[in-house]
Amino acid sequence: MRVEFLALIALALIALVSFLGILTELNKKYGVETPAFGGTLREGIVGNPRFINPLLAQTDADRDMTSLIYAGLLRYDKTSEPKPALAESYEISSDGLTYTVALKNKLYWSDGEKLTADDVVFTIGLAKNPFAQSPRRANWEGVDIEKIDDKTIRFRLKKAYVPFLASLTLGILPKHLWDKIPPSQISLAEFNTNPVGAGPYKIKATDHDSLGSITAMKLAANKYFTLGKPHIKTLSTRFYDNEEAILKDLRVGALDSYGAVSSKNVSDVNGRAKIQKISLGRIIAVFLNQGAQKSLASYEIRRALNLALDKKDLVEKALDGYGEIIDGPLPWTAENNLYDQDAAKNIVSKAKDKIIFTLTTAQTAELEETAEILKNMWNKAGFEINIKTFPVSDLEQSVIGPRRYDAFLYGEEIMGSAPDPFAFWHSSQRNHPGYNIALYANSKVDKLLEQVRIEQDKEKRGELYDNIQNEIKKDLPAIFLFTPYYLYALPNNISGAAIKNVNTGSERFAAVHEWYLEKNYVWKIFYE
Repeated sequence: MRVEFLALIALALIALVSFLGILTELNKKYGVETPAFGGTLREGIVGNPRFINPLLAQTDADRDMTSLIYAGLLRYDKTSEPKPALAESYEISSDGLTYTVALKNKLYWSDGEKLTADDVVFTIGLAKNPFAQSPRRANWEGVDIEKIDDKTIRFRLKKAYVPFLASLTLGILPKHLWDKIPPSQISLAEFNTNPVGAGPYKIKATDHDSLGSITAMKLAANKYFTLGKPHIKTLSTRFYDNEEAILKDLRVGALDSYGAVSSKNVSDVNGRAKIQKISLGRIIAVFLNQGAQKSLASYEIRRALNLALDKKDLVEKALDGYGEIIDGPLPWTAENNLYDQDAAKNIVSKAKDKIIFTLTTAQTAELEETAEILKNMWNKAGFEINIKTFPVSDLEQSVIGPRRYDAFLYGEEIMGSAPDPFAFWHSSQRNHPGYNIALYANSKVDKLLEQVRIEQDKEKRGELYDNIQNEIKKDLPAIFLFTPYYLYALPNNISGAAIKNVNTGSERFAAVHEWYLEKNYVWKIFYE
């Protein structure tokens, strides 16, 4: 009797499991997938954060953590458009000089304290304070801020500047914690490594090595985040010395995700994670110093340099195909690959003297490989190229500042939906600290660059960008090569992380609150 009873229970359990399995499959087949709260994402990051502070962040590790911990009045979305975050709305005056921002109701810091206009005014004031030595200070020069009431702030600009909206993505600091610290001492504050913010996540635990460097951080979802509590319960960030160490842990399953994967290492990641190709507002080009190398002052020689390059082949070899060719100063895909080796040879053969110049670049694997490929392509056309490389840390002092190069292989970040190429191409920026490293001067382009900064109408601004692109293309002050993808390794089971564009790597976390690992299925009749 007992045996029969146990058998009956076993059959009932089997039937129940089968029923639940069938029900699960029916849910998947006829239900709508919805995010569920839970799960842990383990992210590898190169470097150790020292300043998890929107005013002081300097390295990629700093900026990544700041993006997770803090929120600004605006926050970039998946398409790299600045959208309201702490702000409920904003208004721009017709002359583009006044921005009035209304805060949302019931804003809180992750410690539960209220967030008000006082915090915004305090943060911008600290950013502008020379004693704070914030790298963001330049963004706020010529900008006055006024508190209208606890929920309203007004910004007044001395000159209209359409890209100003990007400045409003700056993370806001909690006044109740930071106002006790003298501005000259903020870089020494413990809140730089144990921060309180209003972003999607908050610090739960931190690990250090024997020297005091942060090696790992455990982050918990912030229930007060203004755009909604994140679906992923825990973010476990681990910090490494280099990409190789991260890839090793990815391969053995000790990590789930990693940003800024080198194109050459994609094959090491595939299988363990999926690679997301994200458009990046960056151009790679060879900037020509016509004053240092007289042969480069000839338009025909510059045209030959351009014609001698098979840019599609360059992208395949240097980036394993993870990029798009360009032909101008904005990161827009070129319609045609203007490769004509014979035409290039013909131009070089007619030159009076042999054309010899030095190609300078940074000591990074991808730029050094790109330089070698360029050298080989140009050699075939009759040019003679020498390559000189510098550590990234030495570029500013040894190369960019003194403008000490014939041709400089380098990258420029053309950021945002309203990019501002002024610093790279306006004639007033030819001398350091300006970044017009092609030493380009064109009065027509100068006017266009000035106009696009103040034009409020999106369609008219688009026409101005077209004109800037076309005018600079005609002059060929640089040989424009490609725009690389930002490659992000993510676990195969993650959803909601369809990132389209970023200006910087840290922006991959802009919509992290929408990502999810756990899921529910709701039948369609109830999902309305």
